[in-house]
Amino acid sequence: PLARAIVDGAEERGIDVSDPDHFENVPGHGIRATVGNSEVLVGNRKLLRDNDIDPSPAEETMERLENEGKTAMLVAYEGELVGVVADADTVKESSKQAVTALQERGVDVMMITGDNERTARAVAKQVGIDPKNVRAGVLPEDKSNAVDSIQDEGRQAMMVGDGVNDAPALAVAHVGTAIGSGTDVAIEAADVTLMRDDPLDVVKAIRISDATLQKIKQNLVWALGYNTAM
Repeated sequence: PLARAIVDGAEERGIDVSDPDHFENVPGHGIRATVGNSEVLVGNRKLLRDNDIDPSPAEETMERLENEGKTAMLVAYEGELVGVVADADTVKESSKQAVTALQERGVDVMMITGDNERTARAVAKQVGIDPKNVRAGVLPEDKSNAVDSIQDEGRQAMMVGDGVNDAPALAVAHVGTAIGSGTDVAIEAADVTLMRDDPLDVVKAIRISDATLQKIKQNLVWALGYNTAM
């Protein structure tokens, strides 16, 4: 969706978007492509540094965009930094309400994201997540390790995700919860699938689980009492 937004934005500005001759996804860092005979890089600071390009001239712009909760990506062309492009996931209206409802139930709400620290903290602030519960810059293969480390502390984690990168973390979590509009692999790896993409449904799922357990216990008490009386 974010790539589509960038392409749509380019086309709206009258830019001719041609297909690359070569394209490589660099997981957790960005993309590398060849357009014509020129190499183009779009990604984070590490992607550029790994290709011997200094990202520091764009640092002020990057910080400004990240403080606004946007994902800022550096663009390099033929070995030179040429600009910054930013996009943002729109925070769902019910996200803050869902986080508040979970916290009121005594649930510790955390954010695990591959995005940078500054953007992650800006989004966390919008929805009411404690900054110390934000784990940013987590590579796709490390998300499951992040969930494991939470559970190593003796806690039970409920992981909510919708992407391919979330699937391993959904599988290792005590309860993996996939968003119905997410990828097939995430849904397959999860224990619970929410039919809608409303964060409040996470709270509803927990309430239904609590009510089910209460009913089971209630039935056991009545059955034990009835059988004892008989």
